[in-house]
Amino acid sequence: MMTRYLALAIVLIGCSSDFEYPESEKKRGSYNVGGTTIYDPYIYMEDFQSKEVVNWSEKQNALTIDYLQDSSFAEIKSVLKNAYSSEYFSASYFNPNSDFYFYNSGQDEHHLYIKKGDTNKVILDPNTWSNDQTLNLDKTSLSPDKKYLAYSVTDGGVDWRTIKILDMESGLNLVHKVTEVKFSDITWKSDSSGFFYNKYPKPEDRLRLSQQSYDAAIYFFNIETGKEELFYGEVNSEENYTVSFIGDDENVLIKVITGSEEENFYLFGVDVDALEVVTPINEASFSYVSSDTEGFFFITNYKAPKYRLVKILFDDFSMTEVIPESNLALKGVSLVNDMIIADYIDTNMHSKIVFLTEQGEALDLTIPKEITGTQSGFQSIDEKTIMFSSSSFTQPDRYYNFNTETAEAVKVWEEEIPGFDPSAYKEVSTYYPSKDGTMIPITYSYKKSAKLNSNTPVFLYGYGGYNISIRPSFTPKYVAWLEMGGVLAIANLRGGGELGKAWHNAGRLDTKQNVFDDFLYASKFLEEQNIGNRKSTVISGRSNGGLLVGTTLIQNPDYFGATLPAVGVLDMLRFTEFTEGWGWRGDYGSPLENLDDFKRNLQISPYHQLKIGECYSPTLTTTARRDDRVVPSHSYKFTARIQEYQGCDNPVMLYDTPRAGHGSGNGVAMPKWKRIELFSIEQSFALKNITK
Repeated sequence: MMTRYLALAIVLIGCSSDFEYPESEKKRGSYNVGGTTIYDPYIYMEDFQSKEVVNWSEKQNALTIDYLQDSSFAEIKSVLKNAYSSEYFSASYFNPNSDFYFYNSGQDEHHLYIKKGDTNKVILDPNTWSNDQTLNLDKTSLSPDKKYLAYSVTDGGVDWRTIKILDMESGLNLVHKVTEVKFSDITWKSDSSGFFYNKYPKPEDRLRLSQQSYDAAIYFFNIETGKEELFYGEVNSEENYTVSFIGDDENVLIKVITGSEEENFYLFGVDVDALEVVTPINEASFSYVSSDTEGFFFITNYKAPKYRLVKILFDDFSMTEVIPESNLALKGVSLVNDMIIADYIDTNMHSKIVFLTEQGEALDLTIPKEITGTQSGFQSIDEKTIMFSSSSFTQPDRYYNFNTETAEAVKVWEEEIPGFDPSAYKEVSTYYPSKDGTMIPITYSYKKSAKLNSNTPVFLYGYGGYNISIRPSFTPKYVAWLEMGGVLAIANLRGGGELGKAWHNAGRLDTKQNVFDDFLYASKFLEEQNIGNRKSTVISGRSNGGLLVGTTLIQNPDYFGATLPAVGVLDMLRFTEFTEGWGWRGDYGSPLENLDDFKRNLQISPYHQLKIGECYSPTLTTTARRDDRVVPSHSYKFTARIQEYQGCDNPVMLYDTPRAGHGSGNGVAMPKWKRIELFSIEQSFALKNITK
């Protein structure tokens, strides 16, 4: 019935003008950049927690929900609710060396944190923390003596965390808690006297979700005194840190990051007063993997655009190469059972796993060819067995035990998604030419029984930024779309990290236009292959991908059947003024400080490039009311202006998820029920508007 409904919708449902947008008041507002005055009548929406703006947002939500009354929302939501009801075990459940695991029967919003035993004991149940399920668990860290569990909690999806400490014997939280934590691990001292974490100064209450974030520092929480002590920081207001402790002597290794730029450096010493620089300063990316008695292992793109593994020796901090650069991008390294396991992105975007000795010599050992997709989570079971997970766009998680003597892999567990049979689907990985002829990877998935033709609904997703690789992995989010006969297409655009650092450089700053061209030409390629057409295609992206969708829309106004910019950076001039936005300069520059950045960004800024009277494709902009990473005013201002300027009957609407944050892939930013609601709204809006 669902497949038939989709086909009918494409033929019969068109745009409707039977709605009236809420009034978006225009007010005097402007700012100056290098002598140029930018008039911004919606700048007041940057105070996005004000009663006025929240009321406006509520009216926008009401309009969107009303508009979808005659859509496929209920059918899609029913399918997704079922798909999200699968039973879940973390891999640690199957590892006899692990004492704890995460579990979900499929009926809970959040995973339970459970201790193994004769009778397994629930240690943390986030489902009981709030009535609306928006107090969510982030990280857990058990003290070495196993007396205390430190865990971080997010309130309504924000990036801010509160660390609480559970007494494992009594099962009660200590009275002490740590606040103003953000982007932080929890690292215990070996004597269990306390833990280390990353902390920011407390912002003004009214600006908690928008104030610029500077002056991060590493703190130590002392369990005995209940007090916080500065460990390292107050060096550079733009720096952020992570700390590791090396060897039995617990020497200090600190990673120093500036904003979200990939380039970084490391400090090392017997204590914080004796720290020395051990990697080149902000010349390249270094990522600490592990250490042995001789030195540290790092993955780096230093003099290796596709990355390599190096060792930096303790004695003189000299660098030696362990795994040289390959023609494939090296994305991960694990040291397990005296072996190095290297994870490369193959030409089809799947993992290519290579086993090597600790000296970097290749071993005659490969994972069976029938195991495809992305492999990760390598861990030791015993001296000859390694466990790992594998998934793809149409294959949910599988856990395997891999015998390193026989090269045999035995499936331990597979996530079973209700109403979804992975064997009924096909994934096709190929390349297509972009505007300048560069070949771009793309993977499209569909049901084998579907008849692909020029009317097939296509959900085209992209990101293209910050050296982030979009690798094959499964999410129930797309189950309804696929089950109804649609195509899911993922384009690995320039700006990402799939093909190494050069691929990233080809889609940032002055080359950012390449990313938008790559995305447009993905749709053209599919259309040329008789897989849908531009009007049966919806384009989607989140965060930097929201910018991607927004700019692709304004550069091709009435090209697509629908567009879904989500939590997007839609004002490419003023993003620096909120939370971590100043740190995005590696890809976006600093447009309020640098005139070249200003001129370039102005041309690709969705908010600023909207034109009066232009006909724009049906657009549903989505955001989250407590998004303190890409603040919701981006989406608010864009919506207000596109509704003002829209020159045809195509709907241009907003959905703003209350008590939710930036991410949507897990329960940290929003609980399962909110994700199901959001995805159902997005996809039913798209389905209502894609036409021949």
